[in-house]
Amino acid sequence: MLPIFPKDVSPTELVFRSINGSKLKLIDKSAKARNVMKFVLHKSIHLNVNITFLLLFTTAVLWKAFNIFIPFISCTLVLILQIICFVTSVNKVTLTVVEFVGIYTEGQRIFYGPSLCEFIPWDTVIDVFINEVITGQKVLYYLTIIIRDSVNGKDSIKLVPLFQNLIPERKCLEYMYEKLAGLIGPKRKKIQL
Repeated sequence: MLPIFPKDVSPTELVFRSINGSKLKLIDKSAKARNVMKFVLHKSIHLNVNITFLLLFTTAVLWKAFNIFIPFISCTLVLILQIICFVTSVNKVTLTVVEFVGIYTEGQRIFYGPSLCEFIPWDTVIDVFINEVITGQKVLYYLTIIIRDSVNGKDSIKLVPLFQNLIPERKCLEYMYEKLAGLIGPKRKKIQL
């Protein structure tokens, strides 16, 4: 049996940004000859608590000097919440698409908590597209898979957005979409002019 990802395929590394401006590294490990696509989106997350430590130190000095205790407690709680968010945040998402088998996504957390895994069987996949979502005053883009879902014997359509935790910029999603569009979705005849 041949391996799914041959060793002669060299991965392509590209650098993009997330919607928040942080740097994302996209590693493309696709084997087009075998109709297998694998994308790894990685975000370097750093715990930035300098301002909170400065505020905590300042409030500790105020507490000792003037016996003001409430700001010290609130700064301590903010620091604890920042550490919890850092420890449980997702920093790496892998998308693997194998034609006639299915689509597998896996999100890995930094330290704590289970990885987020989902498998979509190939026979339920209808199409893939880039979805535009407006939240507040921001426009977000998600690479979204349309699947056929059967609930209580009734067929319905379900949208499965990918990379929800990292939210890459549109250029990154367009790169992946161009690779996936030929593999996923209806086979359309090309119109020649």
